[in-house]
Amino acid sequence: MKQLVLIMAIMAQSVFLTGQITLESTYNHSGTFTNLTQSGYKFYIMDVGANQCRIYNTNHTLWKTINLSVPADNYLYDIRYISENLFTTDNTLCLAYIYYSYNATGQYYTYTAKVISENGTELRSIPGCQYLYAHSVGTAGTKLVAYSYNYSVSPYTIQTLVYNLPGQLVSGSNGVVLNEETLQAFPNPANDFITIYYEFPDGLSNAEMIIHDIEGNVVRKFDIANQSDNMMISTASFPKGFYLFSINSGNRLIKSGKFIVQ
Repeated sequence: MKQLVLIMAIMAQSVFLTGQITLESTYNHSGTFTNLTQSGYKFYIMDVGANQCRIYNTNHTLWKTINLSVPADNYLYDIRYISENLFTTDNTLCLAYIYYSYNATGQYYTYTAKVISENGTELRSIPGCQYLYAHSVGTAGTKLVAYSYNYSVSPYTIQTLVYNLPGQLVSGSNGVVLNEETLQAFPNPANDFITIYYEFPDGLSNAEMIIHDIEGNVVRKFDIANQSDNMMISTASFPKGFYLFSINSGNRLIKSGKFIVQ
């Protein structure tokens, strides 16, 4: 009996030691997973140049391509909530996406969010909407909270719009390129400064915040300690455009996000 236990232990150790982390596929666009109530888990990417959302099976074969209507001189910003039975109750594949334009004269951005079905039918358009989040609120059902900004005035204005959704938010269906776990940055877009909010995981006392431009170049690095929940950063010298920021500890990525300097 002891000999059998020893053999099983050696076999288990051998399996553990020979386990490999293997690269399955590489995509040249940002992407993440979602969980569909009828079709199961899928991986999707946001192709800004083609204004497309391409959805793949978990074996990385192409499942569907959804063309997104983005007006001329506007640019795709985010895709959220690829889902079945969230925005409808008839198993229709739907998603929300956000695009923006830049007014060079007034030097401000204008955002628009749309909810569409996979054939392009528009279910809702939300002018000014830069961020939106779906929430399950118990017996009150499922709500969509949208934040709409008017950056053409100073100080800019914000409206919070709450929509009732007919369907349900499925666990794992809220995977988004810019998701709810993303660090919060305010104001966004920024002019002279931006404040980045963060929260340290338990047991972590020090980390590093890194800011990259859209081409991947490191713009700033900051050492941060678990003594505050935010950092104010001057962006007055930053060229206009998109920036990515992250908090890292060693080889561990804690959280990440993006902001715009206008």
